[in-house]
Amino acid sequence: MGNRAKTKLTDHIGFHMLLAMTGGLMDAYSYIDRGNVFATGQTGNFVLAAIRFLSKDYRGMIQACVPIAAFFVGVFLARHFYYEIYKEEHTSWISGVLFMEIGVLFLVGFIPRTVPHLFANTAVSFAAAVQFCTFRNFGGNSAYAPVFCTGNMRSCAEMYYEGIVRKNGECRRRAYHYTGILSAFFGGALMGGGLSVWLGEKAIWMGCVLLLVSWKTADIEKKGQKTELQLSS
Repeated sequence: MGNRAKTKLTDHIGFHMLLAMTGGLMDAYSYIDRGNVFATGQTGNFVLAAIRFLSKDYRGMIQACVPIAAFFVGVFLARHFYYEIYKEEHTSWISGVLFMEIGVLFLVGFIPRTVPHLFANTAVSFAAAVQFCTFRNFGGNSAYAPVFCTGNMRSCAEMYYEGIVRKNGECRRRAYHYTGILSAFFGGALMGGGLSVWLGEKAIWMGCVLLLVSWKTADIEKKGQKTELQLSS
């Protein structure tokens, strides 16, 4: 069983680097093309809601709260799909969630800039929440977030300390993986920023392309698991 776990495609660092790249792209897209907001993280929206409440800008407060609600709903639905739709079959859940996320971001690309940015950012927040809830670790035991950087930076620094100062080779290897995740997020942000200037609202479709590769990877793994079950039965 240990060897099989190591060779799972969805545990491979490259798979999760693609997801992190998508996270960076979504953030850059929402900032450059959708009103200078970061739609994947909600900390700023909580702060904005509080500030706008104090300044009696209740309409602005509601606009800050809608993406928060969308993020909450995204996490809620992701868990519901896991237990009720996919019956705790992890790979099928991953495949289904990625397919849904592709659909949401594809539709975002059709929302023109003349429409209030709230609609597009809410959809991006929902997609980010689903991705955040579904993908929590890589390599089987390394926790991370594919749409944020702060926690990944903490883990990366801790692993470098353990690897360099305390001479732990496994931690040093994991530190390199976290560096790859952070680099992929940065690369995705560069890509999202450049494409947003060039393609406008359609730039989000590059995120769909990245997720499509991830979905195909999960689909190959799912089919391989079915084949193994058939051979063993």
